[in-house]
Amino acid sequence: MLTLSEEFLILSIHEAKGTIFGPAQDRLKSGLAGALLAELALVGKIKASNNHRLQVIDGERTEDEILNKILGGLKESEKERKFGYWINTLSPKIEKIQEKIIERLVQKGVFTMDEERLVWAIPSPLQTEVKASTKYLLNKRLRGIVLAQEEFQKRDIVLLSLVRACDLLDLVFLRDERKLADRYINEQLFSQAITDPIIQTVQEIEAAIAVTVEED
Repeated sequence: MLTLSEEFLILSIHEAKGTIFGPAQDRLKSGLAGALLAELALVGKIKASNNHRLQVIDGERTEDEILNKILGGLKESEKERKFGYWINTLSPKIEKIQEKIIERLVQKGVFTMDEERLVWAIPSPLQTEVKASTKYLLNKRLRGIVLAQEEFQKRDIVLLSLVRACDLLDLVFLRDERKLADRYINEQLFSQAITDPIIQTVQEIEAAIAVTVEED
């Protein structure tokens, strides 16, 4: 299974050119920082406190070394801080993390490196019976969730919320589909946040990313 940060990066890479989409260049740092925090929330390591601060609830290591490094930094903080603080703190470090994520995707057989360009592996190692890239399959899954109301997992809605926070819904949806996608994501987050503290945390992350992107 791919991580949120891996899937977010995959969506940001041009299908044909194998480079980061122009519109995603400036927002990738905030998006990947948010994806890492969201992953920590999904595995039960952090949550949003009652006063909207990031709270570490389990400091034990995970099986993911990138997440462990992020978690270690969160634990070292002298006090609980807002999610925007952590998005801004992590963003300058994302370039090196991005390189590690790309290395992982190469190891997983999602694509290969050709100098400065990424070449998609077809078929995807995630679904070898279909002659398609991992990005095609990921896009198809997200579009099916929103446009055909197909079944989804919690992490699918989290990924969609991260894409929306970065104002990058155009990476997945056509112009006349984006309003529908925005409304669908909002409805799902709102309904699930009533009882799910993980989604409540994701909402805090999404809001922090959106502010950062708007400021840029």
